[in-house]
Amino acid sequence: MQAMPDFSRFDLKFLPETTDAVYLVGGSVRDLLAGRRPADFDLAVAGDIRRIAGQIAAKTGGTVVDLGNKGFEVLRVASPETMIDLSPLDGPGIEVDLQRRDFTVNALAWDVRSRQLVDCTGGLADMQRRTIRMVSSTALEKDPARLVRAYRLAAVLGFSIDSETRTAIASHHHLIGSVAAERVWAELEKLLACDRSAPHIRDMAESGLLISIFPELAPAVGCGQNRYHAFDVFEHSLQAYAHMERLIIEFDSRYPELSDLAEKQHLVDHAPILKYACLLHDVGKPATRRVDAAGQVHFYGHAAKSADIAAGASERLHLSRKQRQTADAIIRHHIRPLFLYLASENDNLGRRGMIRFFNRCGDMTLPIVVHTMADIMAKRPVIDGRDEGFIHFCSELLNAYRDFCSRRAALPPLIDGHDLMEIFGLAPSPLIGRIIKQVHERRLSGELATRNRALAWVRAYLDRRAEDR
Repeated sequence: MQAMPDFSRFDLKFLPETTDAVYLVGGSVRDLLAGRRPADFDLAVAGDIRRIAGQIAAKTGGTVVDLGNKGFEVLRVASPETMIDLSPLDGPGIEVDLQRRDFTVNALAWDVRSRQLVDCTGGLADMQRRTIRMVSSTALEKDPARLVRAYRLAAVLGFSIDSETRTAIASHHHLIGSVAAERVWAELEKLLACDRSAPHIRDMAESGLLISIFPELAPAVGCGQNRYHAFDVFEHSLQAYAHMERLIIEFDSRYPELSDLAEKQHLVDHAPILKYACLLHDVGKPATRRVDAAGQVHFYGHAAKSADIAAGASERLHLSRKQRQTADAIIRHHIRPLFLYLASENDNLGRRGMIRFFNRCGDMTLPIVVHTMADIMAKRPVIDGRDEGFIHFCSELLNAYRDFCSRRAALPPLIDGHDLMEIFGLAPSPLIGRIIKQVHERRLSGELATRNRALAWVRAYLDRRAEDR
């Protein structure tokens, strides 16, 4: 055992005063040693776990909740300030318990009675070396979710994975298929949420783990693209991920005039799914790749195909409904800003065309355009002039979207569904919604400024519709 670390600046008054063997363990100790207050605390107990939980609940004003299943007892004390999970020691003593854990930085314990640090795996030295190292040669096989956790911990802590652990991951990456999808996504989502995850995603790709998680990516390896791309589809996706990560981090400094829009629409909160979408946004390209008579490569319809394939991955990993919808919208519509840019280059993009795009994409407009910016940045090692022009267009498009949101919020509707039914005798139907949408588009573009003009436009629209029948 080693002397007590300096935890004095952290409030640990919830720890029980007991003669039982009670240990603060795992990530709790790791985070305290790193100078961070843990989000929650884990205790390993050799004794009456329910009595200890009751003591902690009395101290903290918390409630004891039974989380155990399949014969393994786990109690949680949910208090106003924090959560404390208690479980029995996994073995006859704390050293055996620690030897059964995943990585040495998580195999540390603090003895509540003796106020000593227990380190039988070299975890403290690995903390100082900023290294993720598996506790034993069988640690990954015992629980293959640890394959992803290694990269997640490295990203969260800013550590590197030691060479022996890397080799073991490369040898056992296929075992990730035996892990419940919810556990895989839980680890992966935390990794994607990290600001500096791109190098670790690339390491996952090199180990084979990334494709074991996403077999949909396998056909992308070596899938050549057209003359506008320097990378194959797989490398382009990794590059897009890295550009997306930097873009999110630097968005406010790059585009200060858009910082309020990014804050209001929670761009940072979209980061995990934006990065997830970057990995999968072109998985449909191999299936849609065609070479024309002139030898030019095309990927017609790849966005829709990619969205359909990615939807299968999202379903398999049990993403939430909201996450699935967000990823699908980003991938399915990621080409649309390019179409708008090409129209503007041909002097064929009016204000109503942009408003139609904003209405179609709704709250997904910002994530879609930001994704497209990262996608374009990832085409070549160095961005050329044409692509710089497109990225500038995207920033201007987002400025227009910000103004659109402000105008939409400030302007009450000129007409509503009741007007259409009472004045024009329309029956309730989807036609009413389509008319209201078109009137609103024209109002925001400046074509219709008054109620009378809106009603006149509706009458002309219905007359033309009747003539076409």
